[in-house]
Amino acid sequence: MTDWTTWTIVLVVVAGFAALGYWLYRAGHWAQGLSFLSEVRSEMRKVSFPAREEVIATTIVVVVTSAIFAVYLWMADFVIQKGYVGLVQVLGS
Repeated sequence: MTDWTTWTIVLVVVAGFAALGYWLYRAGHWAQGLSFLSEVRSEMRKVSFPAREEVIATTIVVVVTSAIFAVYLWMADFVIQKGYVGLVQVLGS
């Protein structure tokens, strides 16, 4: 992207947040918004993030499991397709 395009996007995003803040203030929801953000911050402090090793291990499990299911579904599709073709040939004659 060109430099002016990037700055235009940044300006639009900042203006959008400013408009949202103004609307929340005028509508009387500012205190509720601040309370919500305070609660989010409090809950995020309680979150425990996994270690890098755990993320790598679970990613490997997901990839291997996905590959196994892909092969299984490919084989099931192949068998069903051949069965359907065979059935059409037998009944269609």
